Amino acid sequence: MQPWYLSTFAVAEQLYDALHTWSALGSLSITATSLQFFQTFQATAAVGTYAASSSTYTTLTGAIQAYADGFVSIAAQYTPSGGGLAEQFGRADGAPLSALDLTWSYASALTAFDARNGTAFKSWGAKGLSAAAGCQTGPGVVAVTFVVDATTVPGENIYLAGSVASLENWSASSALLLSSANYPEWSITVNVPASTAIQYKYLRINNGAVTWESDPNMQITTPAGGKVTTADTWR
Repeated sequence: MQPWYLSTFAVAEQLYDALHTWSALGSLSITATSLQFFQTFQATAAVGTYAASSSTYTTLTGAIQAYADGFVSIAAQYTPSGGGLAEQFGRADGAPLSALDLTWSYASALTAFDARNGTAFKSWGAKGLSAAAGCQTGPGVVAVTFVVDATTVPGENIYLAGSVASLENWSASSALLLSSANYPEWSITVNVPASTAIQYKYLRINNGAVTWESDPNMQITTPAGGKVTTADTWR
């Protein structure tokens, strides 16, 4: 296994985030669970809460800052002069390995740098954030497993579309592909709005040719919660 820029920066970022949190709290707490971690940086560390003004806090945070910086230094040492970041770098010689100019390597560097600068993003704890009015979560959504018995020819697949956004609003071009794992039964599980009358149809697509099943539309009224499974037959 060769080192990844992503994982190297991630260690530093997590430690920087911890330092930022302790600074905001004005103290750090050592528990029986975390004691071994802190004793890595100060052998005499003991369970307790240490104010920012204490020598223990200063010693520990200084050592952890240096430790985090060490991971950034390793990544910097093995970054080519042009600044390009591959997925991995050679353990022995630092040569770029695997995918070159990888987006997540650059992203991990940027977020680690932000963390070192004490940048805190709103996603932390979602404080002050609210879900958009159109979002559906919890009891507003029901998982429906659509099952249809349909015999097909080689190269032909069964798809699903219907009257709600989660069923692609009747779009054949973006219809949902069903699984044929239990052929001739085809199935898919979709989260759809609860307590809603939903119309839907299955369609066959073979080499771009689309064939909808015959009218009328199938319909299901979803309950307020739980799960539902249909037992349909192609017609």
